[in-house]
Amino acid sequence: MFRIAKNIVKTFEQTVSDTVSGNSNKLDAFFQSIPPNLITSQFNIDPNTDFNLPNNANEVISGLRIIYVEEWQLQLQSFFDYIVGINDLPLPMYTNNYGFMYPDYNAILNLLNDSVSSGHIKLNIWSVKGGNYRDEYLSLQPKDENDMDSISLDKPTTTTAAGINITPMFQSLGIKVQWTPLIASTFTYHILQLNIPNGPAQVTGLIPDEDYIIGCQDGLLATGGNELLPDVIRSRANQSLVLYIYNKVSDSVRPITVNIGPDGRLGCNIGYGFLHRIPSVRNTSGVNDKIQSTHIENTLPPVSDSSFVPSAFTPALNTTTIDPALNSATIDPIASAIAPPPRSGKKKKHVHSTANAMNDYFNEGVDPRTQRTTGNTPEVTPPPIIQH
Repeated sequence: MFRIAKNIVKTFEQTVSDTVSGNSNKLDAFFQSIPPNLITSQFNIDPNTDFNLPNNANEVISGLRIIYVEEWQLQLQSFFDYIVGINDLPLPMYTNNYGFMYPDYNAILNLLNDSVSSGHIKLNIWSVKGGNYRDEYLSLQPKDENDMDSISLDKPTTTTAAGINITPMFQSLGIKVQWTPLIASTFTYHILQLNIPNGPAQVTGLIPDEDYIIGCQDGLLATGGNELLPDVIRSRANQSLVLYIYNKVSDSVRPITVNIGPDGRLGCNIGYGFLHRIPSVRNTSGVNDKIQSTHIENTLPPVSDSSFVPSAFTPALNTTTIDPALNSATIDPIASAIAPPPRSGKKKKHVHSTANAMNDYFNEGVDPRTQRTTGNTPEVTPPPIIQH
């Protein structure tokens, strides 16, 4: 049954992907936010005349993935951001001897040097989080010729294919990049449900629906695939494994060390595919308000506090729950103050007569305990006087 349900979900995900993306030679919906002119250059296609991508386009389209960011560089995010263009133009590319397209880093360096005079450069960024596209402007600071750090002992210059030396004329951008296919960003595993009490997933604090496994030690999940993670977990039975977890609520990444048991199970259900990719960052503007309101509620005085005075709208306590064996000294004075007055044991019958109606009118609001009744109705015994 589980295999049948799994195949149904896989078929549904494939149907959704085909519906959104179209035919197999069309671009995946996750990448359609990227302007076409930034993509077609990787296939030597003119977007103005022809936009028929090859069947393997979704596996081939690549970008400069941010793999390291300095602390002061807050505009870019490592692992999640790809540089897919510069100044709204596609990345300079060249074809190697094997017919594969690669970025021309020398041409990119020339673009950066030419932009030093303007003081900034525009990077076209595609983000893994929801497949969103945006522009970022990076500041370019010229190098100080008198600064000794301006000359690198390892790579003082860059040599082009023509043998011309290119020297960077700008200070460090604070990032490191790697040419990576965009499809690698979809190799994520969604934590759906914890199914083993005190299992490895529960012990390490994995959160259902919020957490995504985006990486593993030694790059064991780099190739992706529906069965890759279970295979890696089984191969690490009785061993520890470092996983990198992304949380969509806190928008943060944390490493965890999982101690796999002898059964080779992680202890949770995993979702993989089109419906389990990293979503866009949710607006958390109301989170602080919720935390603040919770803090205010926690600062209210408790009900048992002596300084707390019941509101005028507080309902009267049910006096039938008070044990008659308790003496008056043990009764809560606040509860006694709001309790209703005692009633007589017998209930009078209402007689529809004019005389009784007039008596009821004049006796309205008068304490019945202070009046004596006439006729066959016995008198109401007044409450005993308690000597303090």
